[in-house]
Amino acid sequence: MAISRYRRVQTLQNNADEYSEILEDRGVKHIHHFSFNKFKSIKLKDVPSLQMEVHIWAASDRYYKLADQYYGDSTYWWVIALFNNKPLESDVLLGHRILIPMPLEMIISAMEI
Repeated sequence: MAISRYRRVQTLQNNADEYSEILEDRGVKHIHHFSFNKFKSIKLKDVPSLQMEVHIWAASDRYYKLADQYYGDSTYWWVIALFNNKPLESDVLLGHRILIPMPLEMIISAMEI
């Protein structure tokens, strides 16, 4: 079973005035959303046994495809995005080097998720 990036994340109830029109249109009094803390920044010296695969970004690449290719599970796309500090695929240009941290369990532990 995949480890969710939402694990240990607090859910907040929001009824702020700026959402009043949306809330009224939906017939609800509030919305729920996740409150995120910053993920721990990983320094390679902190995880000396971490290995890296280098992937050169191509036009057809997507984070979920890389996660499936390297981890065998597309739901871990967010690990690659966070590790490379490029949260959106549109942040990656053709030819950019994308680092794939391995093994997966070690990087997730180091991110303190």
